[in-house]
Amino acid sequence: MELVEIAKSSGGSSSASSSKKEHDAAFRKLRQLICKLPMSDQVVLYRDHQEVQHVCDSVWRSAHKRLDFRQLEQELTGEPLSYFLNNMMDHFRYVYFTADRLQDNLNVLERAGVKSLNSVQHCELLLSHEAVPKAKTRRPREAGAGDAGLGRVVGIAAVLGGSMMPQWPLHALPKMLRNLRRLKVYCEVQVHFIEQFTQLELLVLHGDVAQSALTGILERCKQLKRLFIKCKNPPPTLQGITSCHRLQDISLPMLLFLESREQVLALPTLHLLELTYAGQKAEMAIECLRHVMDAKADTIEIVQMNCATFEGTYWLRDTGLGSCTHLQGLVLNNCRFYDREILELNMPRVENYLVLSGCPDLKEYQLLDVIKKCPKLSELYLIDCPLLTGKVLNGIYRIRSSEKLDYPISIILSRCESISKDYQDSYADYWYFKLQVLKLDRLLEENRPIEDMQIFFYKSPGTA
Repeated sequence: MELVEIAKSSGGSSSASSSKKEHDAAFRKLRQLICKLPMSDQVVLYRDHQEVQHVCDSVWRSAHKRLDFRQLEQELTGEPLSYFLNNMMDHFRYVYFTADRLQDNLNVLERAGVKSLNSVQHCELLLSHEAVPKAKTRRPREAGAGDAGLGRVVGIAAVLGGSMMPQWPLHALPKMLRNLRRLKVYCEVQVHFIEQFTQLELLVLHGDVAQSALTGILERCKQLKRLFIKCKNPPPTLQGITSCHRLQDISLPMLLFLESREQVLALPTLHLLELTYAGQKAEMAIECLRHVMDAKADTIEIVQMNCATFEGTYWLRDTGLGSCTHLQGLVLNNCRFYDREILELNMPRVENYLVLSGCPDLKEYQLLDVIKKCPKLSELYLIDCPLLTGKVLNGIYRIRSSEKLDYPISIILSRCESISKDYQDSYADYWYFKLQVLKLDRLLEENRPIEDMQIFFYKSPGTA
């Protein structure tokens, strides 16, 4: 970052207290940098040299909202690094530490005279062996603002054993990050420090966490709204979860959910429940869904699931999903229908949108039965359903015409080439005149496929 050298030189050359040796060194550095500029830029710099520091401040604050220790020392070292950190410490919004080198990171801040990062609201404790993507090296995307939509949280999947990583540097973080609201941890947590972040709203745990540490978090983080436990070896219980009155979104391994299902489902502001399969058997997934349906079927708004984990023909019926009474959206990924009648499978009634993705054996008669089951459907997504042809559109049109609705059904396609071709071939002569009943679109951008199971509940009145 040559701008650091320019800013320091322009400020240091006018300081009466600078020694002649320091002045000469700064002069040489600045001269070398100016010589690299074209003459037109040299004239601008000469004319407006008093504004150099202000310009540098503006550039840094705009381009460096993230303090990323995975790449920081690749760009700056020594005194320029300390100068940059001291100048920017009140302006960073995100900080990314390398957890297994955390003490080294803290030493860099200490040498720069940085005792706190009060403007930081988002922190990630990553691992040093995870490389920084080349495309993000120069100006990383501000991905830390919430990552939202859970089920949409992405990260670096790595866990470092406790014997390899010192835990004691973690105790320094709460004092340094007084206003932290979002924390993602990819390392092991054996000590109590997270509960000291009194304003914490989002916590993602990818590394293993000790039971006592998790209990402390649940009992003391009163502002926590989103909790995602993604570790391979989670603690056995969610002791203290009843204290989390603000908790809205939660992701848990299925086994951990079953151990604390009553407390989780009783959370007063619960909006999203994600259950991760983690290699568990299909019977456990069915059991989890049954408990959810028994407790909250009438408050479920959206269900998204990867169906590859389920075995047999009648898992849809066995889960009790058909008992949902106000289901707005349903996403089924990797689902097989085994040439069974939809009525036998007890398919739920969906009122708004349905996504069928990666359904290799879905037949036209089955899809038409689904349409009959969901007469108010406004959007139908068909992704990679190879057995379907353009003939199914005529069947859907006849069903929707009989419903006499005042809005068309939109069918959004991806990797369903037979339907697309048949529609395009007869669009001008036929389908153009049917747009009030049925219209076809192509999926412009596909999201990450559903890997586990997400259940969204209607938000409670007054929930932010």
